Amino acid sequence: MSVVVLGGGVSGLSAAHYLKTSGLASRILVLEASDRLGGWVNSKRYEDGIIYEMGPRTLRVAYNAGANTLALAETLNLTEKIINVSYGHPSTKNRMIQVEGKLHKLPNSLPGILKKVPPFTKPLVMAALHDIRAKKVVNEDESLYSFVNRRFGSEVAKYAIDPLARGVFAGNAKDLSVTSLARRMHEVEQKYGSVLKGFLKDRKNSEKPDPELMKSPLVQRARKEKWAVWSLEGGLETLIESLEQSNSRDGVEIRTNTEVKGISKNGNRLIIQTDNEEFCADRVISCLPTCNLKSVIRNLSPELATLVGFIPFATVAVVSLEYDGQVLQEPAFGYLVPSSQPNKVLGVVFDTCTFPQNNQTILTVMMGGYWFRELFGDSPSEDNLLKIALEEIKNSLSISNDPVRFHVSIQKDCIPQYIVGHSQAVTNARKLIGDLKIPLALAGNSYDGAGVNDAIISAKRAFLQ
Repeated sequence: MSVVVLGGGVSGLSAAHYLKTSGLASRILVLEASDRLGGWVNSKRYEDGIIYEMGPRTLRVAYNAGANTLALAETLNLTEKIINVSYGHPSTKNRMIQVEGKLHKLPNSLPGILKKVPPFTKPLVMAALHDIRAKKVVNEDESLYSFVNRRFGSEVAKYAIDPLARGVFAGNAKDLSVTSLARRMHEVEQKYGSVLKGFLKDRKNSEKPDPELMKSPLVQRARKEKWAVWSLEGGLETLIESLEQSNSRDGVEIRTNTEVKGISKNGNRLIIQTDNEEFCADRVISCLPTCNLKSVIRNLSPELATLVGFIPFATVAVVSLEYDGQVLQEPAFGYLVPSSQPNKVLGVVFDTCTFPQNNQTILTVMMGGYWFRELFGDSPSEDNLLKIALEEIKNSLSISNDPVRFHVSIQKDCIPQYIVGHSQAVTNARKLIGDLKIPLALAGNSYDGAGVNDAIISAKRAFLQ
């Protein structure tokens, strides 16, 4: 069986890896439109050893998706290059939000939720009581904000969920889908009438550890040592480089600067058209963002193109700032800014609080997201973005000295927005592919989870579709 994988990001390279190790494909070809592999996994490395992450910066250990990525790293002989942080580290427990120009640490312990902590006007334990008393609303989907507002109250929605959605998805919680991003909470509410009651009564239906993944010595070690997040020496792009090397060594053909223009069906096979060539495949795994895939498959199936085109994307400006020495007053993961605040910044990550680098302080300022065009237009200057980032750091963290180095990038359409109706649209798209008997699988972060772990396990499952 010949397989063409569309996209050379982390999901595309992972799909090729899993296909090769499965022995199901005799020929595997990966097509990437740009001149580099890795997609949004992009580690900018300097000669003095400093690294800025332009995209994802850490990987979580939790759940089977997290264990799967660890097992993949082990397979790629990356164990000795892993750097990790365990639960209890300041970067895992100290998280802040900015309200009215002030930073507030979110409660991270039982005593913390039993007392009133600004900006909340009541102890967070009251949110649990709110959930127990609130009536169930029967629905198939709703916005994440609406769901949390109903179940836990307006302040939790405003000061916890709203900034979290901005930090993780660069999105608007009032548009994002609860069934896509917090499916378990929605399911137990629909079944038991309360999220907390549901979690207590329905523990048997929570995700069980995959026994095959639990055989991995690295996964066992991470669980024993209570790792929270991890990365790699050289940044997360080290994972991309290892996947590329492993795939090439195993006979996978990888082509960069090869943009797919269209796909057509010829009997039971698919024809993939690029600018200069055509490729025939028994099966295609698309790891393209749906904003790119929709034009590629328009002639193959206009209805399918419309379904995947339902998914919008957010653009994020990323400004990395480096300072000599330790300039932060308190170690933390960073802080997020609720959308109710008059601020163009989504949040600031204290990178070197998680993984120190040469006694430097490196901060990442994220801007725009769902609001990018409204705030910055279509073509903002890097100088203006840098100016906004520096003003934010000065005002919020009292750091007035100039950074010794910086980098500004605009990550266009980098994060899919799982808006209300997302899960149904994805289900409909996959059903249509089956009904039309198209040998095409959908993988990557556009469908079943926006994180790196989600993209990798999506790729692993793709050849089973």
